[in-house]
Amino acid sequence: MNFLAHTLFAQGDSERIAGQFCGDFVRGSDLSAYPKGIVDGIRRHRRIDAYTDQHPAVKSALGVFEPPVRRFAGIIADVVFDYYLARDWSSYSDMPIEQHVESVHAALIETRVLLPPELQRFADFMQRDNILLGNLDFKGVELTLHRLSKRSPKFAPMALGAAIARQNEPILLAAFNEFFPELLAKEQVSE
Repeated sequence: MNFLAHTLFAQGDSERIAGQFCGDFVRGSDLSAYPKGIVDGIRRHRRIDAYTDQHPAVKSALGVFEPPVRRFAGIIADVVFDYYLARDWSSYSDMPIEQHVESVHAALIETRVLLPPELQRFADFMQRDNILLGNLDFKGVELTLHRLSKRSPKFAPMALGAAIARQNEPILLAAFNEFFPELLAKEQVSE
């Protein structure tokens, strides 16, 4: 999953929200430098990613991406899944998406000193460009994948991902609609 989904699972707790972001910026198993809430968020982020990557519906849906794009299929799907989540947000949260995004931004400001420098820079960029609310429109998917494709020449195929996802939306949306409610139920039980 991508950041919008990860923050939904943090249930409004500032440190868990920060930890959900740290999940993509902190490596290794030694998390002793972080407070308990951030550690919980990192661990949940990793658990959610592992569940998503291994879910049969997701694995099957990723087959719509052929080489050379297939190498990035999981990343592309994560971005697209955040779009599906944003589009149907009220089915998953009682809090309006705009209010949720404000709480995420506030949490990242509140916990800023605890975040790795790279994440601090990303949080500034994400807030400035309102990336999370950008998920409400498919153009946000296109822009995110375009930006990711520019990180390195070997990431260039990611730029093709949005068009492939759009052409195969019924398959990808069906996978999301199958696995995401299961993930929500599983994570609520593990609270």
